[in-house]
Amino acid sequence: MHWAVSDVHGCYEQYRKLLEKIHFSPSDTLYFLGDAVDRGPEPMKVVLDLASRDNVVPLLGNHDWLAWQVLRRFGETIAQGGLPKGTPEEVAQYYFWRKRGGQTTIDSYRRAAPSQRQIMLEYFARCKLWHQVRVGDTLYWMVHAGLGDYAPERPPASYTPRQLLIQRDDYTSPLSPDFTLLSGHTPTAVIDPGCAGRIWQGNGRVAIDCGISHGLTLGAYSLENGQCVYFP
Repeated sequence: MHWAVSDVHGCYEQYRKLLEKIHFSPSDTLYFLGDAVDRGPEPMKVVLDLASRDNVVPLLGNHDWLAWQVLRRFGETIAQGGLPKGTPEEVAQYYFWRKRGGQTTIDSYRRAAPSQRQIMLEYFARCKLWHQVRVGDTLYWMVHAGLGDYAPERPPASYTPRQLLIQRDDYTSPLSPDFTLLSGHTPTAVIDPGCAGRIWQGNGRVAIDCGISHGLTLGAYSLENGQCVYFP
């Protein structure tokens, strides 16, 4: 089976139990659409688990990207309990990250062994900005946020990191019928309040951020048959 999960945001126990619920095995594939870290209590555990599995295809989320930018510059200082000293822009980025939920990742990073910190940095470095896969008759495009400034003739590689990681998708506009877009980033409660805590589908899109970091649920989507599984 091919499964997609997104926006775990440090909620390791819920993530682990969701994988148990879908009976995830070494013969399956997990497409993780980004944002392993921030907000929830155990970002390092989430990253270590994802990094340990050969059958995970990881994509970068905007929170992952921000954590990576700060930690690759100031990881040693942060691990020792210090504050970054750099350019005004670099220091501002650190405080912006903390304000956006990065404190739990900082705490998790400080508690971790040096080898685990290195695994986190290596994990971020190998995350993709986008991925394509055909399962059965359906071609899936996978990104974290969406296809910002979408145009039908544009291939995934032509979109900028900002358009793929940060810019919110326009869920009211149809996409090309040639593919289905799988994404996270925008909680489905924002797309449709009636879909809070559930996977949203429409206009050639499947949105799977079910809002676990906002007290809702974590969802998994089957690329084979569209099955949606949730925890809790």
